[in-house]
Amino acid sequence: MRGIEEGSTLSKSLLNAVISVVIAISAVILLILLSFTLFLLVDSSVFTNLPVRPYSFYLVTAISASVVLLFVSLIFLFRNIRTISILSRAESSVKDLNAERRDIPIDENVIKYLDEGEREIYSILVDAGGTLLQRDITSVKGYSKATITRILTRLEAKGLVERIRHGTTNQIVLKRVSKQVSQK
Repeated sequence: MRGIEEGSTLSKSLLNAVISVVIAISAVILLILLSFTLFLLVDSSVFTNLPVRPYSFYLVTAISASVVLLFVSLIFLFRNIRTISILSRAESSVKDLNAERRDIPIDENVIKYLDEGEREIYSILVDAGGTLLQRDITSVKGYSKATITRILTRLEAKGLVERIRHGTTNQIVLKRVSKQVSQK
């Protein structure tokens, strides 16, 4: 679920970055067109019958507004790029952690030393690839939050899992199983 939460933040940041790019490109195009129009108005004989001053004032004001719009959109673009960079680094580190955890050999003899609830939670974690959010375990088995917490505390005391704080919940990660635990 962490990937979904980060993914939604990442997709929002990507969408904001795309919108910022579109606005920046529009501002540049508007800036070019307005500058060209101002140049034609001032230095051309095409507009000989028009009073130059009022129109040049409006064009300069519009050019100034498009420059401000360009700078604001660039600021938002760079902020979104920084957010995307941070989120993608965090996501890759989580993927590295998950890849490292999935390669952990799990001793099958451990299950016979666990009670029924511990065995179910342990099996859920194995099926999930070694990591899962605590709230997802609650929704899978239908146990209460308190029961899941007690079971995870026992599993953690036995050295089988590790709880890592993740927002309002915990990420539960299977740990390496030592021969001492499986011999108990």
